[in-house]
Amino acid sequence: MKKESFIISILLFMVVMISACRTTITTTTDITSTALPTVVYNDGTYTGTGEKRDYGYEDAIVVIEGGLIKSITLRRLDSDGAEVDYDMWTGEEYDGKTYPNLRKYRYDLAEDMLEIQSPEVDEISGATDSSIGWKDAVREALQKAVTGT
Repeated sequence: MKKESFIISILLFMVVMISACRTTITTTTDITSTALPTVVYNDGTYTGTGEKRDYGYEDAIVVIEGGLIKSITLRRLDSDGAEVDYDMWTGEEYDGKTYPNLRKYRYDLAEDMLEIQSPEVDEISGATDSSIGWKDAVREALQKAVTGT
């Protein structure tokens, strides 16, 4: 009996000691105090361009109404600044080369941006460079919409 009491006492002592050593870290976040400031866009039509490369670049026309993005038009331009022939950019082979389906992708990407009111959407696999160029073009247009230029 003494032996059992001694063992129980030791176990109880160890439990108390272990719980006394345990550290609990509790964090809370006040979302209202850490929220990003709301961006205010000036109404109007704004344009932006992506990085110009040897074979061309992307541009965007963004329309703001009531402070919100109302429409986004994404275009692919050749190195001379002329809009490409989207009949060639269908995801199929054309003259021995397969071009991404920019005919569809530019609408899909614009729709994604409109839905969340931001260019911060995922790139489209198979058209990563064009997606990045379009996102950069929309960012530039939106920056103009913030400053009203």
